[in-house]
Amino acid sequence: MEVLIRLCEKYALGEIQREPLPVAGGLLHQMYHVVTDGGNYAVKLLNPDIMKRPKALGNMVNSEYIAEYMGKYAMPETAGHISISDPRECMPSDVIPAVSALKFQEKHLISIEKDNGNAPSAEACAAIPQQYAFVYPWLEARSLFAPEIGITHCRRVGHILGLMHHADIRPEEMPYELEKEEARRSPYDWQGYLTLAREQQVPWLSEFEAILPDLCRWDQAAVDAADAVHSCQVISHRDLDPKNILWQGDQPYLIDWEAAGYVNPCQELLEVLHYWGCDHKGIYDPDLCRALLQEYMQFMNLRGVDWAPIFACSYDSMLGWLEYTLKKSLGLEGDEKGQGLQQMLGAYDELRRYEAQAGLLLGMVTF
Repeated sequence: MEVLIRLCEKYALGEIQREPLPVAGGLLHQMYHVVTDGGNYAVKLLNPDIMKRPKALGNMVNSEYIAEYMGKYAMPETAGHISISDPRECMPSDVIPAVSALKFQEKHLISIEKDNGNAPSAEACAAIPQQYAFVYPWLEARSLFAPEIGITHCRRVGHILGLMHHADIRPEEMPYELEKEEARRSPYDWQGYLTLAREQQVPWLSEFEAILPDLCRWDQAAVDAADAVHSCQVISHRDLDPKNILWQGDQPYLIDWEAAGYVNPCQELLEVLHYWGCDHKGIYDPDLCRALLQEYMQFMNLRGVDWAPIFACSYDSMLGWLEYTLKKSLGLEGDEKGQGLQQMLGAYDELRRYEAQAGLLLGMVTF
């Protein structure tokens, strides 16, 4: 509460009118619904542990710059792209409904200094930690999950994704250098984590030992395929999980752009199909997948795509998330060991379901 009050005072958001309410959904940061006498806001307090990472500040600043740029994009009317199914059932083709943070003195990222015991020296003043935050206009909207996700929703998601990839937006004068995905990264140190888990005698050691061969196999395949996949990249959202799209009726709004950056378009397409094309049991629904693909293919040609390396690399983002949750479970990131374990096992189950249905998904993207 104190942090939110100070943010509102410093950036003239108004006087808080009622107790701020936490907003569920985010796993890395804290979001609050803040009502002041000056407006209605969603305030995201950024995770201090995340912000300690060397590139975190630049990535956060760039992400909102990309979101703002995407929201301003308009496809020329002469392009002639419409919904392949029913124009009345799909949003206008020239709009990317990106929600970016409000700007204060031309900056999206805001901050306040945390108390450091009155900082008796210049060195202490320099070491005062900061609480970083983003402020967004509040939207009376909600995320949808299976079984609520329907064909119309998938059409809209496919349409927006295709538009972003077709636009191939390259913002000029990025605040920080926006790096392309490296052609090849090093495999994650799964064996090192196993050694640490044994040293800590964690109660979930047997579960981790059981899933380790799968993690090593998926990881090595993703690393080996990276050269081919990263030769073609566009700037996009990169995390279109259902929790990151809010809906007002049938109108979507894309939020949480912090992962935005370069990505292979076909790799992101597979990830989005995985997020949006499954029923409540995690099984691919051909109708949902087809609706999303048909709209996407209004903008992007999938003929001749070599899908083998794309599928191998499509494990990459899920593996990255699993590695982060594993570090949380070992006390290497944050202080929520129990939550980290649950998220790690959930990520593994998702990877296993994805592998089991890869053949079915391949048949859909090559129809």
